[in-house]
Amino acid sequence: MARTRVVIDTDPGVDDAVAIMLALASPELDVVGITTVVGNVELEKTTLNARRLVELAQRPEIPVLRGCASPLGGPAGTAGEVHGRDGLGDLVWDEPTVGEGSEHAVEFLYRQATSGPLTIIAIGPLTNIATLLEQHPDVAGLLERIVVMGGASFEGNVTPAAEFNIWVDPEAAAVVFGSSCRIDIMPLDLTHQAFLDDDDLARLRAGGTTVGQRLADMLEPYADFHMSWNGNRNLIMHDAMAVYEVISPNAITKQPVKVQVETGGTFARGATFFTRTRRSTSGNLRVGTQVENDAFRVLLHERLATLS
Repeated sequence: MARTRVVIDTDPGVDDAVAIMLALASPELDVVGITTVVGNVELEKTTLNARRLVELAQRPEIPVLRGCASPLGGPAGTAGEVHGRDGLGDLVWDEPTVGEGSEHAVEFLYRQATSGPLTIIAIGPLTNIATLLEQHPDVAGLLERIVVMGGASFEGNVTPAAEFNIWVDPEAAAVVFGSSCRIDIMPLDLTHQAFLDDDDLARLRAGGTTVGQRLADMLEPYADFHMSWNGNRNLIMHDAMAVYEVISPNAITKQPVKVQVETGGTFARGATFFTRTRRSTSGNLRVGTQVENDAFRVLLHERLATLS
């Protein structure tokens, strides 16, 4: 089986943690590195969290590279109220023995893109990817594709108009979506169809693995947040959808689109506008529209159980 060579660009983040563990447990993927960006928490914390997760998965050979510490458009808020002050549910962790690479994430991404076929799984704000495209314009012709978790058609999750990853750095999103790269976008309209519940938390704990127990502990306060926000404890697996798309390209229904990002506006900053009519869609952009949650949950549990 040919494995897809990927770099995960991320801002861990509780749902990022699930996505990263799913990627590391999936034989379809060759994860050659994890790059970090400011987003759910500050860059120092997202980088530390990536190191923690690589160590938890017992994959110390995977390099962690620090990326951009601030959005292209200037400072934006973080999501500590969702993911905890540390980004991973405020659990107690030992200091990871896995270090971080000295190379900047953007240069690492470019080097990997010039070394062979590469897919970027972008599950944080798009600052690193936009910087890559601006500093190395030729990379657009080198990448196989970029799979992005971000955007929303109907309602955001940080403002009524905007999804968090795009809201943090809409200028970066505009650069990325305006490029010639082949891009598949997993927006909130899709990701809200994919969720875990308390039965899944119990199953993770009952599996007897350190990874399952740790993920369940991380997800518990995330469930509490969803209860306060949505009135239920459904754990929406936003970022895992980008990984799932690369693992199982036929599992998510996708539609060609054109995308515009609002970079100004008093109320609409970070909003994404998808044009779906056949005449005006782009040749390189698609958006995920449907996923079967039960099939996703089965695969997730099967894969996580292999991380002992």
